[in-house]
Amino acid sequence: MDEQKNQEQPELNEAPEEYSFLQEVIKDEAGSPKRLKAKILRMIGLGFVFGIVACFSFCLLYPMVSEHLSGDPKEVTIPRDTEEEKETKNSGTVEEELSTEDFGVMMERLDGTARQVMKSMVEIQVVSSDAVDGKSENEKRTLSGVIVADNGQELLILSSESTGEESEKIQVSFVDGAIHPAALKMQDENLGLCIYSVSRAAITDETWKEISVAVLGSSYSVESGNVGILLGKPFGAENAVSYGKIISYEEKVKKADGEYGFFGVEAAGLSGGNGVIANLEGQIIGVISQNVFSDRNGAKEGLIYGYGISDIKGIIEFLSNGSKVPYVGILGTDVTEAMSEQRGIPQGVYVDEIEADSPAMEAGIQCGDVITSVNGESVSRIQFYNNQLMDQKEGDALQLQGFRKGAGGEYVDISFNVTVGTKK
Repeated sequence: MDEQKNQEQPELNEAPEEYSFLQEVIKDEAGSPKRLKAKILRMIGLGFVFGIVACFSFCLLYPMVSEHLSGDPKEVTIPRDTEEEKETKNSGTVEEELSTEDFGVMMERLDGTARQVMKSMVEIQVVSSDAVDGKSENEKRTLSGVIVADNGQELLILSSESTGEESEKIQVSFVDGAIHPAALKMQDENLGLCIYSVSRAAITDETWKEISVAVLGSSYSVESGNVGILLGKPFGAENAVSYGKIISYEEKVKKADGEYGFFGVEAAGLSGGNGVIANLEGQIIGVISQNVFSDRNGAKEGLIYGYGISDIKGIIEFLSNGSKVPYVGILGTDVTEAMSEQRGIPQGVYVDEIEADSPAMEAGIQCGDVITSVNGESVSRIQFYNNQLMDQKEGDALQLQGFRKGAGGEYVDISFNVTVGTKK
């Protein structure tokens, strides 16, 4: 027993057994200053590279997506022509073309030019509702139009006819047959010109490949005998393409606040339609309109008439930007130096007529007055007066100066303050 105790005692006296434990070492996450600096520099470098890539991608993609972004449309600017071009340009006459090319080649060239211009032509479809015997009936009529501008958000289409206020639905059919909703953007009651708009976002890639914005040429370069290509609906309701010889090209029609050049094209068909007139280069040189002769007095049978494009470019620009055309209401005649000497009338713009309820009438201008300056700028011709007016906008103040014939037959100075309006 004692021996057993003696054997157990040494075990109790032995030193405790040592055990091994896991020890957690906590290190500084930031590491050494060198590693921290390298990490910061790497992050700066990556940010710099990302910024360059983002900037490059934005510059590359912005032109392609900007047209789909909301924002203000681009302002439409249409360069003006000068009348000096009459002496420096010549589009060629029918006789010149036929003397150098055979008829077949001539027609092939005309057809090719017409096909190119057709890419800019559209059909404007107007649907209006009328109540008949208590029932609503839809009436559809069609107009011809030409694409004249692209403001980044809309395609802008010129026509010489308005759809009318009763229109409930307007749509445009492009040359490929695609039909899209349209809206009347702005119209000019003086000449009857209108601009319609179609959203760019609605037009498919397939249609974009088939259409184009028309090139506006200069009607100042037109001469008698030139070839005119008629497109749209020159003879009425049906779409057509026709060719003819330009007969008259230096005539002017008097409208409020200006004179506008027009010309006639020989064509085998009835007048009464709308559309455009193009030259051999495919440029638009005229807009077919029934407004040229309000009552057809002076119109010749067998001729399709249109306004020369050069005299209406300013109006097209106003309408394309959604702006109303400035209006005063004076119908005038140029008093040339020779007329002034012969008749004793001061040189300037002789007032033939004042339109009723116009700004000119409200300002007290009378028939027989002679306008000699606008806002201090001398005006010896109605065209110069019109140029000054086209620089204004509705609500602007115009100071007109001139002369009025007194009771004794002498001319006395007069001046008027006119508020520019728009024709309604």
